[in-house]
Amino acid sequence: MKLALQSVFLAVIITFQFSLVTVGQTNTANPVLAVGELKVRVLQDAQIYLQNSYLTGIEANEAKKLTGGTDSVLTPVNAFLVQTPNRIILVDTGAGKYPGEDSGHLMERLNDAGIDPAKVDLILLTHFHFDHIGGLTSPEGKKLFPNAIVRVSKAENDFWMRDASLIPENLRERAAKIKSILAPYVSTKSYLPFLPDENLGEGIKAIAANGHTPGHTVYSFTSKGKELWCIGDLIHFGAVQFEHPLVGINFDSSGQMAIASRIDFFQRAAKAHIVLAGAHLPVMVRLEKKGDAFVATPVNAY
Repeated sequence: MKLALQSVFLAVIITFQFSLVTVGQTNTANPVLAVGELKVRVLQDAQIYLQNSYLTGIEANEAKKLTGGTDSVLTPVNAFLVQTPNRIILVDTGAGKYPGEDSGHLMERLNDAGIDPAKVDLILLTHFHFDHIGGLTSPEGKKLFPNAIVRVSKAENDFWMRDASLIPENLRERAAKIKSILAPYVSTKSYLPFLPDENLGEGIKAIAANGHTPGHTVYSFTSKGKELWCIGDLIHFGAVQFEHPLVGINFDSSGQMAIASRIDFFQRAAKAHIVLAGAHLPVMVRLEKKGDAFVATPVNAY
């Protein structure tokens, strides 16, 4: 089953061919990773085929070899559930439901985890691409998380939420859709961009990771000496970009800045043994640096 979505990124317009697989091919178990007193779950909303042609800085033959001889990679679209002793938090919300397509499994995943969406009190958005904000609202434009405060970096907000006349013409349609998705939260004063270094709560820190978008953000969660980062779109192709971190994606808003952010965060994570939770990685991982490359090991316990 395939779905063609017009996905307008910051500098270019790309049509993604989404191949959303059946529920049987998604992770419904919601295994829990304990990070100190925190409980963290991957909530897989959908799966997509990302084309090798989106990659930059690598020869097509080498990319194909790394992706198992194929021209595309089946890639998860994840949100993350973080339960603290006092809060229920989502990081991103997936792509949302597209009529007639096998997408928008976030509510099912929350139900599997025993979570009432009305109990979610904080939603942290890494950035405004539709596969991260689509699950905020129903197809009818209703809030799916009636009691949550939605937060995003002021840099991301200021780029997309400004007056339409100030937005590049080729991005105005996308900006209008972003505003439409956020509207029920804005109108109820449940949308609150944050400033750099603003306190988001005990053990929660937003770290600027610019490049993929102007306000792309990594969220750090710490508890009892343990740390996990929700890294958003620092990486799209795990089969390629761990081994070759200098390889970029052609829809990064600033390719060189995105590469620099990826390498910086990966180096710090490897040195400090921080667990990484990626929106497009099938599992949470820990990294080890090997020369200029990184080796990712799945994390089942912490």
